[in-house]
Amino acid sequence: MNLVLSKVSRFDIGFIFGITLLACTMSGLTVIWPLLFIPMLTVHSWLFGYEHLWSTYTRLLFHTDDRKRYAALIWVVPPIVFFVLFSIGKTWGLKGIYLTYFIGQFFHTVRQSWGITQAYRRQAGGMSWDSERLSEWTLWSIPIWGFLHRCAERPNEFLFQEFWLPPVPKFFVHLVGIATITLWLYWAYTRFTAFRRKELAFGHSLFMISHFIVFYLGYIWIEELCSGWLLVNVWHNVQYIAYVWFYNQKRFVFGIDTKAKVLSWLSQRGLRNTILYFIFTIALALPMYYLLPEIGFTLDGFFQNQLVPMAVVLAMSFTFHHYIVDGVIWKHRHLPNIPHFTP
Repeated sequence: MNLVLSKVSRFDIGFIFGITLLACTMSGLTVIWPLLFIPMLTVHSWLFGYEHLWSTYTRLLFHTDDRKRYAALIWVVPPIVFFVLFSIGKTWGLKGIYLTYFIGQFFHTVRQSWGITQAYRRQAGGMSWDSERLSEWTLWSIPIWGFLHRCAERPNEFLFQEFWLPPVPKFFVHLVGIATITLWLYWAYTRFTAFRRKELAFGHSLFMISHFIVFYLGYIWIEELCSGWLLVNVWHNVQYIAYVWFYNQKRFVFGIDTKAKVLSWLSQRGLRNTILYFIFTIALALPMYYLLPEIGFTLDGFFQNQLVPMAVVLAMSFTFHHYIVDGVIWKHRHLPNIPHFTP
């Protein structure tokens, strides 16, 4: 990423504009033609869903040092996540599972946005003129406004399942909206003054704008909950896949690593390796679409009186394990020293 002043790389253009356009297009089609939601959801699931989970596992499973460093995340955390979700499903059924997912996915996507803006900030030299705390409040404000807006709408269905969100008074949503608009207007003012001083970090600013657009459209402007969710989820998943690919390229920039021969070879520069890298992640993900339902059906026979199909619990377990792992492995202190990369 080349993020300072007007030096925005081709990767940044694709990462910021291209992914946002893709997400808006896929979601927009479902808004205009609701019958396209299932085809768009299918495309998203097959190309970006489990593939983005496997992007996380390239940081866990493919390098000898990573497997040793994160042994607890590999062996201890998954059964804990499974039994927590199993308990939620047994107690509150699918409503409980989907509410947990909706909140977890909301937090996870916003946290990823914050992590990426911090990457842009560090590569821009720290941006000492910009308050980091105020920037964080600004970034969180639009998703929080959107989440409260969804709560006030009281949707009763999500992804073809009965759904529930806690009620929130509309006047409170409006107050949060006013605070959000105020924060973003001040943010715009600080970017304008930085531009006049020739200190504006374009990469950081452009990503913040894309963050605002996606969360405003996904949680507030788009009335249909599932179409809004699809917008945010496509944006998040494709963004994550691209970010991890970029990270792996920089990690193995000096050639094949004997401790991760397959991953380091796939991560070498060149169109052939890039295509093979993404084919490899898709190939790893494909068995999950078959195995999870089959294993779920088997487990349904062991766990009687379960309100939620075990295939759903397993799928959600992978998702929440990914959330937890990401909260650990991408912390700055846990990243190896990689040349030309400042995550």
